[in-house]
Amino acid sequence: MFLRSVIFLSLLGFVSLNWASCSFLDSNKAEAPATNDALRLIVSQSPVCPTDVFAFRALLKNHHLLLKTSLVANRGFHNPSQGSFSLFEWVTGQAKGFPTIEPGEFFFGHFTDVDEQNRLIANQYPEKNALMIEAFAWDYKKNVFNFYELRGDGEKGQWFYRGDSLDIFADNSMLHRQLHPTFGDRLRCSGCHGQGGPIMKELFSPHNDWWTTKRPLDFGGRKPDESLSLILTDLVSAEELASAVQHGLKKLNQHQAYQSSSLQEQLRPLFCPVEVNFVADESANDEYQANISIPSDFFIDSRLLPHKRVITISRTDYQAVLVYAESRFPETSLLDADHAWLAPVKALSDQMVIDSLIKRGVISDKFVADVLAVDMANPVFSSKRCELLSYLPLQSSPHWLDTFIYNLKQSPSLAAKDLLANLTDPTHTKDFYQQKAEQFLQQCQEKLTKLSHVEKMYALLAQRRLEIQASEISANPRGQILEPGFRVIFPSNNLASIPGYLEMNEQCDVKPKALTNG
Repeated sequence: MFLRSVIFLSLLGFVSLNWASCSFLDSNKAEAPATNDALRLIVSQSPVCPTDVFAFRALLKNHHLLLKTSLVANRGFHNPSQGSFSLFEWVTGQAKGFPTIEPGEFFFGHFTDVDEQNRLIANQYPEKNALMIEAFAWDYKKNVFNFYELRGDGEKGQWFYRGDSLDIFADNSMLHRQLHPTFGDRLRCSGCHGQGGPIMKELFSPHNDWWTTKRPLDFGGRKPDESLSLILTDLVSAEELASAVQHGLKKLNQHQAYQSSSLQEQLRPLFCPVEVNFVADESANDEYQANISIPSDFFIDSRLLPHKRVITISRTDYQAVLVYAESRFPETSLLDADHAWLAPVKALSDQMVIDSLIKRGVISDKFVADVLAVDMANPVFSSKRCELLSYLPLQSSPHWLDTFIYNLKQSPSLAAKDLLANLTDPTHTKDFYQQKAEQFLQQCQEKLTKLSHVEKMYALLAQRRLEIQASEISANPRGQILEPGFRVIFPSNNLASIPGYLEMNEQCDVKPKALTNG
């Protein structure tokens, strides 16, 4: 660490001498403030400014850095019609004269297009304001991620520094803590990177829509041109990107500035979603397995279970429900996405924050279970649980829990009464919740052997997909986590789902909300 710091400090003066070779602007097109990450240091030192992804990659490789590349089909695994793919790359290694770049510290992404010869290409046309590269890298001094874009100016690419993780925290400081959604406007990235670091929605296997060695993506008969082909030589399976993303999240989660935010902001990921991940049946639909496995995270938060498990349903029943619902994957003739039962679950980034809070002694395992047991069959987008965030005191103190309990006692809310009972009942132990959760899942497994229950559960799945868009995490006008218009992730249907209308109760029955307690 000492040597790393010495190298870094010695670079600061050197970089300033070479600043003119490559300018970095802020969002007001003024000179950006100094930052101290590998991207900025390497690019600023270069005698020739890399103004497209080809020059940028060449610069990194000339420094003997390792690049790995992942690929996702933006409009569905089986939908290459528009030639729309995203390449996400990450950088590691030791460049001479620079700090070592560890896994999870340096990422960048760019996109494909189709040229006039119907070849797949890396879209690097420098049209005015065209996004050519988006990137973020770990700042060795601030201990946060810095976010960058390379955008076209009509002739070439121009580098922009957009802000850092702390700016994202500031933009999202009132998330789930306000009557009318309002966000800061420091940077566009705040809409997707809610936790301030790397994000991969399909972080968990089977990494729906991503290239893997087992199941490569189809380019629809198009051939990549020579420049893109060179990039694709670094292609690796999605699980390697998932590992790098987790390294980055872990690094950021240890940042002291985040830990010093208000108590409501710190505990927010326990009560409400900040980001979201997807899970699905492990086998692809075109493998035609007799049964479909639904990860238990769809039904209940895994922290309430002794171990994760799956609930199985008949593929015959599932196919019948798809036909009944008139399911269609947009822009194709397929009924479904590549993997069945593609569903939103609590994000790993949110779970990591909870782990950190427990480790630091801010909250206990019992407190976590007490909270998650409120509306436990709605593990992600529970308005009942999320409203409880407002009863927390703003600032932490030795007696914050007493204040929280007092506030709950004053509330007429049924959810507040449920949480109060959980917090104050000594019999509500970890074992108590685990037994309750196991019984719940056993009821789900038994009921889902019947087509009628599969139909109702699929209706809930369709609703939960819509609840991503309805959630406050998708209300930022500068960016949304589903990237609508760019990404196509879920199939459509004729169910006319309404966010929040259906609920699953603790007997694993799906009913309209007004009837779940009846």
